[in-house]
Amino acid sequence: MTKAAKKTKSKSRDYHLPPGVARQNLLQSAVRLLNERGPGNVSLNDVARDAKLNPALVKYYFGSKERLFEAVIEQIVGEWRAEILAAMPEDAPPEEMLRKRARATMYFLRGYPSLMRLIRRQIMTAETKESRFFIENFMRINFEEQRKILQRGISEGAFRPVDPILFFTSYMSTGDLYTFARPILQNVFGTRESDDRLFARFVDHSVDMLLDGITARKPGKARR
Repeated sequence: MTKAAKKTKSKSRDYHLPPGVARQNLLQSAVRLLNERGPGNVSLNDVARDAKLNPALVKYYFGSKERLFEAVIEQIVGEWRAEILAAMPEDAPPEEMLRKRARATMYFLRGYPSLMRLIRRQIMTAETKESRFFIENFMRINFEEQRKILQRGISEGAFRPVDPILFFTSYMSTGDLYTFARPILQNVFGTRESDDRLFARFVDHSVDMLLDGITARKPGKARR
């Protein structure tokens, strides 16, 4: 290939896209690569190559890998938040509300297997105040909503008294459990169900375990 041909091929990666489109394409590539490889194995050049854009554009729009990851989290968490709100039935009993939230979280996170690792990484190593503020603010909003549901359930006699902070961390952990459980179920125990069916059963089991653990015992009914 001649130098001129190489130069032409290189230029074809830029596409001269409008700024908003180029930035969104880079974000989509970052999300895809993070899901495939995890946060520790994605570079800015990888993202640019996947998006077929000039690597300089990644630095132009995001400045650093840290800022790119912040933008990825912000986009995905915004979608996650919308899923949670859409799943929340108005005026439903507290147990139903918590079940809906937990199920919506598990189904949403299935499509973003790298998200919880990325959030954990950002919480532990975030270099900017903006990153910490966004993540902690998202956590606080969801925690406060959940705390109010728990308090209502306790006051109505549906739930036993429970530490709302520990319950919230259990709820968040449940959303990421299938990533760990799937290879055990399939490779250790030889489960042969389709992934969709296995995941649906795992969600039912996990949500039951989470909610049954706080459900108040009825008089005269022993725990199993």
